[in-house]
Amino acid sequence: MLLYICEDAESDLIRLKRHLHRFCEEKMLSFDMESFSGGEGLMTEFLQAARHPDLVFLDIYMDGKNGIDTARQLRASGYTGGIIFTTSSTEHAMDSYEVNALYYLQKPYDYKHFTNAMERCRDIFQKAQQQFTYTVRKKEFTTPYADIVFFETGRHTVILHTLTHAVSFTGSLTDIVRQFSGTDGFLPVGGSYLININHVKGLAENDLAMADGSVVQIPLKRRGEILPVVKSFLERV
Repeated sequence: MLLYICEDAESDLIRLKRHLHRFCEEKMLSFDMESFSGGEGLMTEFLQAARHPDLVFLDIYMDGKNGIDTARQLRASGYTGGIIFTTSSTEHAMDSYEVNALYYLQKPYDYKHFTNAMERCRDIFQKAQQQFTYTVRKKEFTTPYADIVFFETGRHTVILHTLTHAVSFTGSLTDIVRQFSGTDGFLPVGGSYLININHVKGLAENDLAMADGSVVQIPLKRRGEILPVVKSFLERV
């Protein structure tokens, strides 16, 4: 699980990190964290990074781009994860609904108030904990569902594509499709691919441009079924 924290006050940043570490230890959650002192730096990293955050903590009052404007830009750039505002005022409470924020955490907050905010993130934590397990040369590996871009069938193998690499392992795409049946966001594309629709960046004519730079070809006979689903998703984000 990846967290972004955007906070320009050192004391508030220390408090937030302390609460985060305590909460994740209690809930047995693991996370990576990146900190920013302003919205401009956060957006620069977001737009360049291959891996996007699951949850963003945004201070509202900062020099330069404030938290509300940063949240708007995140959503306009396709971010679908969680947002929690941290602020000393309730002035922008109504604005938080515009960007579908999970919580409005008013400073100074204690650990109890912090856990109230984190309880709104249950679905995010559950998704972040979902792991796909596979074996290569008798060694077991795991990849978070959220990091999977797509699966592709190979010669007696399945190729797993993530944002940073591709790995081949012995298996059947049919079995993988069965395993992910009912899992939100995963869509079979013909008999050769299983995609994570959250990593579709656009359409390449009638094929799918994926976040890792790959192009997934849609079989001619399936275009009428798959393209409307993908277009509907892209319009939402």
